[in-house]
Amino acid sequence: MGNTLQADLMAVEDSGLELAVPDDDVRGMVVLDAHDQRIGEVDDLVVDLPERRARLLVVASGGVLGLGARWHLVPVEAVARVSEHVRLHHVADHVLAAKEHDPSLVVIDDVTPVYDHYGATPFWRAAHRVTYFHDRRW
Repeated sequence: MGNTLQADLMAVEDSGLELAVPDDDVRGMVVLDAHDQRIGEVDDLVVDLPERRARLLVVASGGVLGLGARWHLVPVEAVARVSEHVRLHHVADHVLAAKEHDPSLVVIDDVTPVYDHYGATPFWRAAHRVTYFHDRRW
């Protein structure tokens, strides 16, 4: 895909798409940092529409019943593993220091700064390697 974002990205909730493997749906799961500190919950997934692959998590933190919550995009490459929780490679302070995400955006534009913040190779670059982090077996 070259060195620039060429994909159409959209939250699953807004896309009308269903996940190919429903058991891989992490929405609603608690997100923990590298030290088992609770960061928040996965509010949604951002998918690459042409590839139909989850590329980012939308993590909601703080607030009560959605009021006062903050949302952050987290690349799936930042996920260490998924079992009963979604565990990240990073600490909570690093995640919460990322630029906040506006969940009302239907189409997400440039996510290069998100990948840069996490030190992850973006999925549209040749050096990107697909990650699979699910430990869950149902």
